[in-house]
Amino acid sequence: MKGKWTVMLCALLAAPHVYACGMTNRLTPFALDAGNGSAETTDGEIPAPVVAVKEIVRGIGPKHASCDDTGLLSVALEWPRGKHKLRDLGFEFEVVSGSQPYAIFPEGPIQAPVDGRSSDFLFMWQEGAPAQQKTIDLQVDVRAVTRDNRRGPATRIVVRAAPGAM
Repeated sequence: MKGKWTVMLCALLAAPHVYACGMTNRLTPFALDAGNGSAETTDGEIPAPVVAVKEIVRGIGPKHASCDDTGLLSVALEWPRGKHKLRDLGFEFEVVSGSQPYAIFPEGPIQAPVDGRSSDFLFMWQEGAPAQQKTIDLQVDVRAVTRDNRRGPATRIVVRAAPGAM
């Protein structure tokens, strides 16, 4: 999968310069039903997702194409079989340790395109050339959220990358 993102960035290098990066992460906000307060579930009805960092690609600077100073984080999520379908859930990504030098994760629950019981979340942020970049060293809790605002247990992932690293 690493090759997929590398090829995408190389293709962007060959593209003519435009004023805005045309890449999209295909993430959408997850709408919660109105009037329901947040509640943690303890009965095991909502399981913890299986989550892994697939790849982190750091920007190379705005010299060639408009997306060259964009950092990319790819996160794979597998949903266990059970009462809830993946398409009916949103997922929160909450930084619980480390300082977030870039706005990588959106506020509130989000959804990514669903493929069976899995989703790939692509996060993008603008970070500039390697000389301007900051180290990323975060612990992030990922949890499922239902439309009625019930939250399952979190799975913790580590997001770590040095400036200019691929």
